[in-house]
Amino acid sequence: MTGQWCPFVWGREVTMDFDIHLMYDERCTLVRVQGDIDVVSRARFEETLFDVVDAGGPLVVDMREVTFCDSTGLNAIVAANRRALESETHVALVALPPRVQRVFHITGIDKFIPIYDTLREAIGAFPSTTTQ
Repeated sequence: MTGQWCPFVWGREVTMDFDIHLMYDERCTLVRVQGDIDVVSRARFEETLFDVVDAGGPLVVDMREVTFCDSTGLNAIVAANRRALESETHVALVALPPRVQRVFHITGIDKFIPIYDTLREAIGAFPSTTTQ
């Protein structure tokens, strides 16, 4: 949806600067997010997170290219985490830019949704699914 025109938000025209990509691996599904996670992009963002959680397996959200995250974005992540816990799977966030990480810290979300610097750290923290 990068550059898609949205006709009306709070009485002004806006351009949606948001894109999302999925990458599948045997260890997890990686959701790479780019741009603003806000009231305009929330529905697509939340739907994608829910689809991944409902498919099963761990979810890692790579936020290195997120430029802004408002309360609707935070709520989408919290809701996806709640859904994942109900399905006995895991959600982790990676590579949050300092401005975005600050919001997660101020709201306390970083206390119950793990945040890692790298994808390797996030995957390494997931419980092993192999049996010996």
